[in-house]
Amino acid sequence: MLLHMRLNSDITTLIALFAIVSPITSIPVFLSLTSGATKEKRRVIAMQTALVSGLTLFIAYFIGDVILKLLSIQMDAFRIAGALVIGAIAWGMVMGKKGNVIEASPSGAAVVPLAIPLMAGPGAIATVIAIGNSDRGIVRIADAIIILVLSLLTFLLLLAAEPIERILGEQGLMVLTRIFGLLLLAIAVSTIMSALTSAFPGL
Repeated sequence: MLLHMRLNSDITTLIALFAIVSPITSIPVFLSLTSGATKEKRRVIAMQTALVSGLTLFIAYFIGDVILKLLSIQMDAFRIAGALVIGAIAWGMVMGKKGNVIEASPSGAAVVPLAIPLMAGPGAIATVIAIGNSDRGIVRIADAIIILVLSLLTFLLLLAAEPIERILGEQGLMVLTRIFGLLLLAIAVSTIMSALTSAFPGL
């Protein structure tokens, strides 16, 4: 019975983290930032994005809380900073601006903004920190497997971006990019409002 309950809890954790990381909503961003990249380069960027986001969540699970405390960074400030970066990317998507990050540094785009803060953002980091703290310092293999599975799903979904692009076509992709850009912008604004409310209850 206890094992069954723990398994259900792990599945729930995986689903919750998948919803927070939300690699599906990052597909239009991935396509926008890699619009001028070759198929091989896109595959490399997808792998780097999955690895960096997974590694970030691992670090957050183990020592995320310690790092924030050592640097005297409040979680609300971290959330606002991440939301501002997401908002900037979302604004470019809504306005139809092409990212030139790929030409400068393919690895850079995989780290920022794809892995951080779009996927391994403040919400996901705060969640894995809470999971790590709830286990009272004991590293559970199940938690590590959950993060690994999430990274694999991220990689597979980003690989599926190219077929999605072919199906939608240029016009369909443009519409989808603007819609998701608007949604990301709304998420960024909501995150900032939530963080401000948490930091200043009087608001």
